[in-house]
Amino acid sequence: MSIQLYSHSKGDLEKAVEIILNKAHNFIAPLKNEESQPEDLISQTEASKFLHVSIPTIIDWRKNKNLPHYNFSGRFYYSKKELLEYGRRNRK
Repeated sequence: MSIQLYSHSKGDLEKAVEIILNKAHNFIAPLKNEESQPEDLISQTEASKFLHVSIPTIIDWRKNKNLPHYNFSGRFYYSKKELLEYGRRNRK
């Protein structure tokens, strides 16, 4: 068995750590943005008030009638613009 030892300068090691940290930051930063709620979306409760229907109705429409929605960490959000378009398309 052979052992190889490498000798690096302090500057080389600092540069390597900087590169690794930059790559890690760029990898993690988009994930944080995906988890946060975009400003143009409203919560399920707000959507039910916006459409003047109950929360169970919103849930039923989401599950059975293709109500456009976004799922962030198990919480559902809705775009007001998409809700209005959905209402226009599904008018009785």
